[in-house]
Parts: sequence; structure tokens; C-alpha cells
Amino acid sequence: MHDVPENNNNEVFLVSWKKQKGHTELFASLEVFVESYPSYRQEELVENFAFGKNVFEDDQLLIERKKIITTAKPGFPRVFFWDLDYDKINWEKSSTMVIQRVLERGTQQPHWDELIRFYGKNVIVEALKAKISFLPDEMIDDASFFFNLKKEEMLCYKRKQSQPRLWL
Repeated sequence: MHDVPENNNNEVFLVSWKKQKGHTELFASLEVFVESYPSYRQEELVENFAFGKNVFEDDQLLIERKKIITTAKPGFPRVFFWDLDYDKINWEKSSTMVIQRVLERGTQQPHWDELIRFYGKNVIVEALKAKISFLPDEMIDDASFFFNLKKEEMLCYKRKQSQPRLWL
């Protein structure tokens, strides 16, 4: 017998009644559902939802387990991330990549403003100083001015200056 899965507020159960079109109910847990509809056995439902299964269906209803998404997402154009699955980007772990792409592909308004809103100016400045190793020349100038930095403080500028250039 399986224990009742702990609901740590990251999932809900959506119940759609088949004989009442459009009648849908939302429950915080299977326990609450069974308290409201005692004709259903909690043990049977818990067993059904064990091992990652997300749907229970019988003649009367369809129960779907749904995850609650609580992480914020920024409002960047999806086209900036054409090569990635936008909905699966981990915005926190990928912050350096995101900041670099938005600086390269976006405009000060609204894209750079959205960077500041989402990450905060300190995170962006730190990325420019210590993490972003390449930006095109014109972006270095623009980012330096917009974020009130000396170009010499930016990693991408320091890196560019340290690379040997061919004499023409």
C-alpha cells in the first residue's frame, strides 16, 4: 500500500466531470477530493498516481495531476532563443547566456529594461565585468554607456584587448 503523496503546494488535481460539460473542479490534494466525493477510494487514487502517472479516468470523470509553476519568466522575445526550448530555459542558471543574447539582439527599450527588471542591474553589471567574454564592438560601447561602466571594467573588452592582432 502506498502512502498518501505529500502535497507541498507544487501540484493540484483538476477534475473534469464527463456528464456535466464544462464542469471542472480544482483540488489541493487527493485527500480533499475524497472528502468531497467519498464514493472514490483514496488508496485506489494514490496507487493510480504513483510512479509519475498524471491521469486517472473512469466513466464519471477525468482527474489530472498538474504542476504549479511558481518561477517567474521574463518577457523576452522567443526569437532571441530560437535554438532552445524557450519554455524549458532555466532563467537563473542560464543568466549569463540570457544577458549576453539580450544585449546582442535586443534594444535598450524594451529589452534591456526587461533585463534590469528581471535580473536587477547588479547581476547584469557583474556578468559584464566577470562572465561575458564576448560582445560585438558596438555592443561594448552601448552596454558601457547604458550600465555606467568603463569599457576597461568589462571582461569582453579586456579579452579583446589582450588578443594579438594581425598587422595589415
